[in-house]
Amino acid sequence: MILIAEGLFFMGSTKQDITNLLELDHNIEAERLENEIPQHKVYLNAYLIDKYPVTNAQYKKFIESGGYMQKTFWSDDGWQYIVQAKPLENNELDGAFHDQADCPVVNISWYEAEAFASWAGKRLPTEAEWEKAARGTDGRIYPWGNEFDKTRLNCAEAKIEKPTAVTKYPQGQSIYGCFDMAGNVWEWTADWYDSQYYRYTSDKNPQGPTMAEKNPYFGRPEEVGISIYDLKPSPTSKALSGCKVLRGGSWNGSGIVHIRCSNRDYDEPTYKNDTIGFRCAKSPE
Repeated sequence: MILIAEGLFFMGSTKQDITNLLELDHNIEAERLENEIPQHKVYLNAYLIDKYPVTNAQYKKFIESGGYMQKTFWSDDGWQYIVQAKPLENNELDGAFHDQADCPVVNISWYEAEAFASWAGKRLPTEAEWEKAARGTDGRIYPWGNEFDKTRLNCAEAKIEKPTAVTKYPQGQSIYGCFDMAGNVWEWTADWYDSQYYRYTSDKNPQGPTMAEKNPYFGRPEEVGISIYDLKPSPTSKALSGCKVLRGGSWNGSGIVHIRCSNRDYDEPTYKNDTIGFRCAKSPE
């Protein structure tokens, strides 16, 4: 884990940042990016965050230790989820055993990420903690600076089309030394999602909204193509509700847009696919 020192950082995007982005990608719905404004200064106490996303090898240990059988690691909602979904019986966790050991674990719901963190003596990072670890204190757009560079990460432009080892891109690490905070896999955070949260958030150690926005937007990434932001429901779209924040972009997302440090995405805590993983955080003792 890496210690992130206490202090202020710039969270979110300015209106000029959004204007610049729209000039680069004309397919983005401008309203969707309003969830990143206003940019604001946030003070965070010191905290620890994983240097890498949780890997298949690490998650395999959680499974083999009986983590799915011990209710103490699970929230009430999380326990209800695994009792009903039975991920151990449905081959949903095969990747942790059979995929490359040092690749990030995927196909993990928010509830499972939460339980792993508890088992490991950690927790999921808040949205603010995740963003500071990714971009530092100078408001940079990407972990390495302000210019997109497809050689520094695993995203759609790299055309790898699957997760890669968490150590593959040292040239893409953040100023603090965190790897894969841009691309490879989306990462669950602790916070509920509210598109209006930045308009009323605390400027000191924000913990996210007390409840999620009811129906933020419509559609999931695989339903709407390279532009994952679908503001208008299509006949096949399902309205999402009660979502958790996802950060960082993935191997199939457009780098210019989706892997920016300030980009905010979301999904329901029961959702899982091969683009979503997580890393853990911890408060210093």
